[in-house]
Amino acid sequence: FRRRWADPPTLDPHLVSDTTSAGVVVEVFSGLVTLNTNLQLVPDLAESWTIDDGLVYTFKLRPNARFHNGKPVTAQDFKWSIERAASPKTASPVADTYLNDIVGAMDFIEGKAPDISGIRVIDDNTIQFKIDGAKAYFLAKLSYPTAFVVDREVVESGGRNWWVSNPVGTGPFKLKAWEDEQFLVLERN
Repeated sequence: FRRRWADPPTLDPHLVSDTTSAGVVVEVFSGLVTLNTNLQLVPDLAESWTIDDGLVYTFKLRPNARFHNGKPVTAQDFKWSIERAASPKTASPVADTYLNDIVGAMDFIEGKAPDISGIRVIDDNTIQFKIDGAKAYFLAKLSYPTAFVVDREVVESGGRNWWVSNPVGTGPFKLKAWEDEQFLVLERN
């Protein structure tokens, strides 16, 4: 996969607000659900989900979901990642747009709560979201990079631009090489 456009401003899924970055991020990282080539919502790292009363979404993760470094992806990884995206410290330009339906998300984004109350880890492979009203578009919002999972250890040890030297994701491709202003090469995961 060779890219022939300007360098992406970021490969941090939680900071993506432009199509150049998103074009690479969706190949290297992933979330619970994705859109297929027909723009239909399909499972990604989630194996399945249930919806109760239009308000409670419970996702079962694929048992074989792994980061590029081999670590299993857990429900706790998703909770941490989404809360990182919504954190005032991360300063995501789009977290309030894509995560605002989750109960407690806006309080967390505004620094008024220690976590997002509407996200519950049931067990290692099950995560639950409670939203503030029945919304047909909620699942589609989860397909945006703001809700993608990242490896906490990699992010915390790499600083603000952790993705430059070690963009460990879960997507179908890994970043193989990136030479500023020249090329970006992805290889199959």
